[in-house]
Parts: sequence; C-alpha cells; structure tokens
Amino acid sequence: MDNFWKNKKITAYIALKHHSRFIVPIMEKLAAMGARIHYLVAQAERSQEITAIETGLDYSHIFEFLKKSDNNEINEIYLDLRNTFASTLVKDIAFTLQVQTVLDKTLFTTAQEYVAFRNYFETDRPDLCIALHEVNRWGKMFAFHAKRAGVPFITLQEGLLTAASANLNFQMTGHVQYSTLCFVWGENSRKKLVSFEAPEQRVIPVGNTHLSDEIKNLARKNVRAKKRKQYKCRDKFVVLLLFSSDLPVLDEMRPLFNVFQNNPEIMLFTKFHPATTRLKIDTWLKPLNENFRKNIHPVHGEENTYELMAASDLCVLSEGSTTGLEALAIGKPLVLLKLRAPVIYRSNLADKNAAIGMTPQELADAVTQKTDFNAMMDHDSVLQYIKDELYKTEGSIDYAVKIMKSALSANLSGSPEPLVPENEISTDWTIVIPVSDSPDNFLELLEKTAVNSSEKKFEVILIKQENVDPAIQQIIDSLEGDISIIQDQGRTCLPELMNQAGAMARGRYLIFMDYDIAPGRNWLSSLEQGFSTFKNTKIFGAKIINRFNNIIHAGMVVNANSQPVSAYVHLDSRFPHAMKPRPFQMVDHFICTEKKFFLEAGGFEPQSGRYMFCDLCLRCLHAGTRPETIMYMPDVELLCLDDRPRPQGHEDSIFFYSKWHKFLWESESRLLKDDGVSSLQLDAARMTRAMEIASPLR
Repeated sequence: MDNFWKNKKITAYIALKHHSRFIVPIMEKLAAMGARIHYLVAQAERSQEITAIETGLDYSHIFEFLKKSDNNEINEIYLDLRNTFASTLVKDIAFTLQVQTVLDKTLFTTAQEYVAFRNYFETDRPDLCIALHEVNRWGKMFAFHAKRAGVPFITLQEGLLTAASANLNFQMTGHVQYSTLCFVWGENSRKKLVSFEAPEQRVIPVGNTHLSDEIKNLARKNVRAKKRKQYKCRDKFVVLLLFSSDLPVLDEMRPLFNVFQNNPEIMLFTKFHPATTRLKIDTWLKPLNENFRKNIHPVHGEENTYELMAASDLCVLSEGSTTGLEALAIGKPLVLLKLRAPVIYRSNLADKNAAIGMTPQELADAVTQKTDFNAMMDHDSVLQYIKDELYKTEGSIDYAVKIMKSALSANLSGSPEPLVPENEISTDWTIVIPVSDSPDNFLELLEKTAVNSSEKKFEVILIKQENVDPAIQQIIDSLEGDISIIQDQGRTCLPELMNQAGAMARGRYLIFMDYDIAPGRNWLSSLEQGFSTFKNTKIFGAKIINRFNNIIHAGMVVNANSQPVSAYVHLDSRFPHAMKPRPFQMVDHFICTEKKFFLEAGGFEPQSGRYMFCDLCLRCLHAGTRPETIMYMPDVELLCLDDRPRPQGHEDSIFFYSKWHKFLWESESRLLKDDGVSSLQLDAARMTRAMEIASPLR
C-alpha cells in the first residue's frame, strides 16, 4: 500500500456549499489514503461556517488564529485599506463607476483575515492547500500566505469559465497569480485562462472532480425512479428550469409557466441558484397566482440539483451555467432560453449546437405539442462539447490526487547527490549540444561553433536522440575533431543526458546549450573574461537573440503571475538596459560554469525538464552562496535558430513550480524601476521594434 499521504496535512478553504462539491471529493480521497484533512472558513455576509456545519466537515474559523498582540498591526492594515479606498474613490473615475458598497466593517474584517491567515501558516503549517480559486479576497490571502510559507497551493475551476461574460473576464487575470497549480475541467477552460495571461504551464485540465461519481450514484441508487415517485410524476413529462442568481423578467416567463399551470400531464421544477436569497425568490414569485404550485415546484436549497436532473426529461437554462454542461453529461436534452434582457453569463451552448435555443414562448409551444426534445438535439455536437469542456469524464479525482502527489513530492525534495567525474580535465572548454531535429539548423549551429570558437581549446559533446533524420545522421557521420556522442536510448530525459555529458567532460569549463542555439563571435573570450572579472560568480548566462536581432533572453525575471520570463524580451538586441552585466536570480537556455562546481551541485535535476537551467540556478543561489552566483553576460551573444515553442507536458512544470513556489516573487517591476523604465516606455519600444521588423528600410 502507498503510504505517501499518511499523516500529510491537507487544508482546504471553503465558502459556499455548492462550491464545496469540487473540493470535498478530493479531500475525502486523500483522507482515505491516510492524510489528515481540515477545512478553513472565514467571515462573510453569509457565514461560511454554515457550509461546514451543513456538510459535516471538520473546520476552523480563521479568526481562531488571531492573538491580542495582533491588534496594533490589524489597526494599521485597516487604516491603510481605508485610506486606499478613500483616495481611489476620489481620484479614479473608472473605479468610481464600477464601485460596490464597501462597509467599514468589511475593511476591518479584511485586515483581521490577512493577519489570521499568516498566523495560521506560522502556527499550524499544512503540507498542501486547496481552494476553489484565488479571485475573492479570502482565496487571494490564503494563496499569498501559502506562497510565503512555501506550501503548494492548488486552485480548482469554480464553474464554466467559458460562459463568463465580457464584463467579468477581467477576473481571469488574477485567477492563477499566487497558486502553484490550477486544475480546470477541460481544454476550453485552460485556453480561456491563458488568453487572459494566466501562466499556461500552471493550468492543468483534470476533468470535473465530482461529476463522474455523481452520475454513478444516480444510477446505483435508482434516483430517477425514487424522485419521480416522491413527486407523483412517474407518468408525466418533467422539466427542470435552472435559474442563475440574476432572475429574468417574470412577465417574459409567464407563457411557459401558464402551460404547466393548466396541464396535469406535465410538471415543472424551478431550481434557484444557491446565492439567490429566499426574499428575492419570494418577491419574484409573488405576482403568480395561487395555482402556481400545483404543477410547478419552486426549489431552492431543499433538493439536490443532480437528483432533480435525474428525475427530469428536459433541462432548461435561463443563462450560461455549470449545470448546462452537467445536464448534458448526465444525458439530458437541454434548452437555452433566448431572453430579451441582457444576461450576465453568456453561454456558447447554442452556438456549439449543444443546446436548443428557444424563447419562453417557443418552449411553451413545444411542450404543449409534446415535442421530442431528445430527437432535436445534435448528439455529435453534444459529445464534442463535452470533450472540449471536460478533460476526463471518469477518474478525475484520482488524476487530481496524482498531480498533487507529484507537487508535494517536488516541494519536499532536496538537492541531488554530487556527480562523480569520469575523466580528468585536459582541455579548456566542453560544449554540450543537444542535436536539433532540423538538419539545416544543426549544420548552421556546428558551423558557427567551429568558426567562432577556433581561438580556444575545446571539445564538443553531442546529445543525440534515439531516432534522427537521415540527413542529420549524415552530418554527424561527416564530423571530425574532438567530438563525442551520447546516444539517447529513448528512456533518458535531457537533464540526465546533460549530466552524463558533464561527468565525462574533459573541459575545465562546461557550456550547456538549449536546442538550436548557436554561438556568436568572441563568445569564449567573453566568458573567459567573465570568469576573470567576476571571481565569485558560479554560473554565467548569455544574451540570446533571434534572426530579427530581437532579444529572446537577457536574464530571467518573475512577472506578476509568478512566472519566470526573460527581461526585455522582444526588444532590439542593442536595447541599452540589456547591455549591462548584472546578477539575476535565474538565466535560461544557456549556462556556463566550472566543471567542479557543476558536479558538486549535483548537475541538473532530472525532473526539471525544460526548467533545468532555471532550477539549477535557483538551487545554487539558495544553497547559501553569494547573491552574485548567477551573472548575465551581454557580451556573450548567441543566436536562436528556431524559436518556435516545443510541445511540452505538465510534469516539469509541476515539479518546478511546486519546488520553487516560495521563491518566485514578482521582480520584473523592480528591474524596470531600477533601470528607470516605465511600462509605457517598454510597450512603446516593443511597438517601435515590431514596426521596424514589419517595414524594414530598403
């Protein structure tokens, strides 16, 4: 039996009851595997404790972690928040137009929560955290303090992201800011978040974490027959009408309601969104006559939505909703109402032919005529829609837990053991080159290496894939000189092959290059000068440009989404601030270091994949060495022969972000501030550069 999860502490933040359905199945699975699970709630307009109590969960209120000694700090934070809101309301017209009422009590509560979340990680540190998202204030604070504590933080998709309206899309930009990984249901949701600048490497489709089990339980418990017997509708045509939290104009719905009020052969359930208050529902229903409840059953929180779906013969949405996808997965025909009033959550269900678009009057007529809605459905389009929106229809809980295990394992991993040298040092430089899959690029790389390195003593180690293009093999067979080849047998990852090259190298200095990176003039002399000038530096990075002389790499910074990116990317290679030698937290695509240092550091971490350069830098930087361990050298210039993105999996992203979560804090803005460059100036420079490339001088 796998004991990995035994006594691991997993904490989940929960708020509304209907949201907990995504989290609880994962937590229950972890508990069954030996983990210690616990839930946190916080203060809100509707007490989040109600969710925990009604669901029967072991929970703590975040205020339990406040101390009397926190009072002064809380007051200071509260005053800062109050002053910030006050000044923004006065100065920011755009904010004023969008502002919602902010109570003084809410600001003070936010200050308390910020301190309480911090105290929680200091006094009761979990091994891994889960939350629905980090868009609201609780999720954002929970994620922030988890990151500060170095605890992996997993967020889950809340609802059907592709149904969000344009005026809410701005929220997507903050969906994955501090979280280690974000689990979404399917490829469409991943694309949605990425289109709003969420880091692609951290958004992973896993499927809906509860739906497959719900479907199995509906069948196993024979819910349809039991529910139809309960409501005495075994021989009736049952429609489930699902409302969002914003109710439509009642008069527009009257034609549909009238059909059900006067026909004993049919029955309608109206299911209201959990966020809709009972007062709002009662006020909305009040104009309807007393005959309303004979064949129309208004339901709020009294019934399980999936059980009502099972009992129904047709599901109807008033606007875009998670429940539409779920109804299709359960196998129900689906109608999306076409209402005159603008809706908040737009849906693509009808556009994708996964639902039938009808007005309330058209639906009323169709029900009266005993229309076969199942025959009206485009079943091929429904299957495609489910495929696009759900990565997995079965086993998503197990898959999510598997990824979480990888994340926690990476977070707990130490440094690799030192590598053992195989050969004595007998030359100056060892250049390690992964063999390209492009014959033209490979030949150009070799030619530039030979021409631009001729003044120094060096050897070349080629890392060759198991099966290469015959044209590439022909080039390899024609090579002469001090060249060795490491053959990949198809079972070894690139970092491990690089380590083999480092161990067998005979050069005092090791150079490791990414695919399709060719050296420029005087590169070895510039590196030699760097070792002489920066005696405490252990790893050198280079300026890497593309064929348009635009920067691909000029040192690595971390953007606002905790994502490593190149400094001054896409700018002209002569951009003044990219011409400065300076220390960085990381460099990428190319490193040069002493063989002894590389071997003692353990080389590249095998699981780091495409992050192997960044991972090595962070490992060396945080091993107690000087801040100048990693140095960017602009005089060492290399050409990227092919900067097309390579197909990537998620495994190396899971490892890298889980391991270095604590250390990936936004640094790009600090670099710009130190260089005296504003974001507007940077955008203008990139635009100018793009225009120069698009319209070159003739």
